[in-house]
Amino acid sequence: MALRLLLGICTCGAILLFIRLYYVLPIFSQRTRYASKRRKGKASVHQSKGKMLCVVLGSGGHTAEMMRLLQGIEFDRYMERLYIVSNNDTLSLDQIGMVEKHGNIYNGEYYVERVPRSRDVGQPWTSTLISAANCLRRAAAIMFDYKPDVVLCNGPGNCVIVCLVALVIRVLGLKHIPIVYVESFARVRTLSLSGKILYLLADRFIVQWPMLAHKYPHAEFIPHLV
Repeated sequence: MALRLLLGICTCGAILLFIRLYYVLPIFSQRTRYASKRRKGKASVHQSKGKMLCVVLGSGGHTAEMMRLLQGIEFDRYMERLYIVSNNDTLSLDQIGMVEKHGNIYNGEYYVERVPRSRDVGQPWTSTLISAANCLRRAAAIMFDYKPDVVLCNGPGNCVIVCLVALVIRVLGLKHIPIVYVESFARVRTLSLSGKILYLLADRFIVQWPMLAHKYPHAEFIPHLV
């Protein structure tokens, strides 16, 4: 009897969770079906004064592309900026300093938080679970503490972890944190691994090549972003 009761509770919980995910996952929502129409123009996130923008940075090419993306955002509308970088990513730290020092920022503050890498290049998948768990633990602490108003990312592995935490916050009903994902310019025919995952999670999923837009119906095609 107790086992049947436990199974019944688990089944009901699973059904409720599925219903909740159906209503909060952007790929199932009406707003994403509307956004899936081919659109061209300037990429932007919803801009409201006094909001916090969370930017997930990766090293190398990801950081370079993100810096170009940030040039199109009116930072004075975001009174606070949260940058999430990997522990050993000194390049991104330098770039953040340049953006904040030389950009058109007249007020507000910015914060830099470090997280362990979810996966290093060439790292065996057997040890990736451990590093991803470490990244998740730190990312969860950051996201639950700051609760930013929007997340902007473009492909580094850590962004998947950060976006998953943002989704958990949404599922729990604590705050709706929109996710804007911009696929790398280098991705012409296929999505990156991060892109394949976030295609299911992002509120706006932007690609820069028409072939990807035709292949993935929920993607927005905005060329020449970077």
